[in-house]
Amino acid sequence: MLIKIFTSVVLVIAVILLAGVYGLTFYVWPTSLHDEKLMVTPEVMQSLRSLKLEHKFGPDSGTFYPGAKNEEQRLISQAAVDAALQSLITELPVRPQRSTVLRTFKVTLANFDTSESEERDQILSYLTKVMNICGVNNSSELFNVWRYGFPYGWFL
Repeated sequence: MLIKIFTSVVLVIAVILLAGVYGLTFYVWPTSLHDEKLMVTPEVMQSLRSLKLEHKFGPDSGTFYPGAKNEEQRLISQAAVDAALQSLITELPVRPQRSTVLRTFKVTLANFDTSESEERDQILSYLTKVMNICGVNNSSELFNVWRYGFPYGWFL
């Protein structure tokens, strides 16, 4: 009996580790836990529109980001952030929920296909700005699970 329990525990741990290593955890990560209503004011909407108009993925001395490797990658990366912003501009007035923001982020990150770690970090920087604008305190480990495969914040 004890061997069966030990084997089961080891198997569960192995599945969790493999799911994290292969990025599968991200696709099942929930976005609606601890959902809350957001205050979507005209100022919030204007800030989202202003951020959408900004030139993105260029050199940023504040974060030591050197800029995208080339203009094509910069445009693709900017389009991903701008699509997320447009989705939020459309959806937040109708459904002003934290889960709306996180669900939009999850779709954006799932479709953000680059192996460049600088761009991966930079998109999280832009999405963090969006969270601050919208009044979302944290990503509930969605960013860590996307970036690293595991909810490392749970262990800190």
